[in-house]
Amino acid sequence: MTLFLILSATVLGLAASVAFYLGAPSQRLLERRLALPVSLGAGGVLTVISLVLYLQVCGPAASVFILMTVIMGAWSGLPFLMTVVKPGRSRRT
Repeated sequence: MTLFLILSATVLGLAASVAFYLGAPSQRLLERRLALPVSLGAGGVLTVISLVLYLQVCGPAASVFILMTVIMGAWSGLPFLMTVVKPGRSRRT
C-alpha cells in the first residue's frame, strides 16, 4: 500500500509539473501554450493531491521536500526532453 501511495503521488507530481510547463510561453510540447488559468489550476490541484498522498506516508517537511524535488526534476528535464523529441522546432523567447 505504501509503494502504491508513493508511486501515485510521484505520478501526480509529474503530471502537475507538465501542467505548469504547458502554461509557459516557451514550452515546446504543444503548438500553442495552454491558457494560464487552466495550467495553474490543474497544476495546483494535482500538486495538492500529490502532497496529500505524500503526507500519508511521510512527515510534513519530508513530503514537501519530496514533492518539490519531483517538480524541480521534471521542470529541469522537460526542456531537454523536448529538444531530443522535437529537434527541428526552434522558438524565440
